Amino acid sequence: MRKAIAAVRGAVAGAASLRWLRRRNEDIAWQSAHPPGRIVDVEGIPIHIVERGSGPNAAVLIHGFLGHTYSFRYLIPELARDQRVVAVDLKGSGYSGRPNKGDYSLSEQARVVMRLMDKLGIDRASVVGHSLGGEVAMRMAVNSPERVDKLVLASSVSGDRIPTLPVTPLIKPILWLIGRLFGRRIFRRQFYDPRKATKDVLEAYRRPLRIKGTGHAVYQTLRDMRREKAVDSSRIVAPVLILWASHERILPRWVLSRLRKRFRRAEVITIERAGHLLLEGTRSRRSSRSPSGSGTSRMALANQSRRDARKACLSPTNHGPCRSS
Repeated sequence: MRKAIAAVRGAVAGAASLRWLRRRNEDIAWQSAHPPGRIVDVEGIPIHIVERGSGPNAAVLIHGFLGHTYSFRYLIPELARDQRVVAVDLKGSGYSGRPNKGDYSLSEQARVVMRLMDKLGIDRASVVGHSLGGEVAMRMAVNSPERVDKLVLASSVSGDRIPTLPVTPLIKPILWLIGRLFGRRIFRRQFYDPRKATKDVLEAYRRPLRIKGTGHAVYQTLRDMRREKAVDSSRIVAPVLILWASHERILPRWVLSRLRKRFRRAEVITIERAGHLLLEGTRSRRSSRSPSGSGTSRMALANQSRRDARKACLSPTNHGPCRSS
């Protein structure tokens, strides 16, 4: 029962945030959206990516529900220091295309990302999934275990099959009202420090949601998720790192418990002073004060996430499993 309640709450929160973020309506044509990266054609679907770095090792970054590559803007340059990094906008999200017809299930999203890797000449990669993108990453590791080197789940959903909000014409006006009243508050709750949700940051998240076809893609996603089976985590052979925010206000605590049970050998790292958008930190900088001092200022969240993730899973020189928690 609690999973069903949490699922409905999450769907309402996500859809309400969408309503608020799209308050200017869908007034941008995809062709004139001016994405920050480049477009790769994957089976006729325009997929937007932001790519940095080079080398034989690669990391693929997958955003969460209503997110896009902007979510990884601090992590990309850190990881790209010694490997190729590709942040992906999933089909129907960010600056990628929004087909009117087709499958928007998470299994299909995982398949499309794999086809994208084919197009980019990436045989094997570490895969980082945030929030709902964590399940996409899991499904990649299940369906193509030989191609996922390491798996990083950042504030990720658990991969269980749980009920989602019924997608009917009646629910749309209800979500419209919820979004009108609470959308901004719900979105800001994803930040540890709501002051980080500046006008520029909110506009960066909002802009792709104004692209025509976004609402249709979101409701198709909610609809197609209803027929997904639970992720068979027993088939995942890649070492796993779980990153969890100290001030997670979107996902209930039992999600972390489920992830621990699913991946008993995974290392679990709590990112301090972080919310659901745990990669939303200040720009990278190192402290000039002594590490042993009680008033030590820590490295920025992006650097902490980079250090922890690379130490446990993402570093190209680390070929062993993540340490157990």
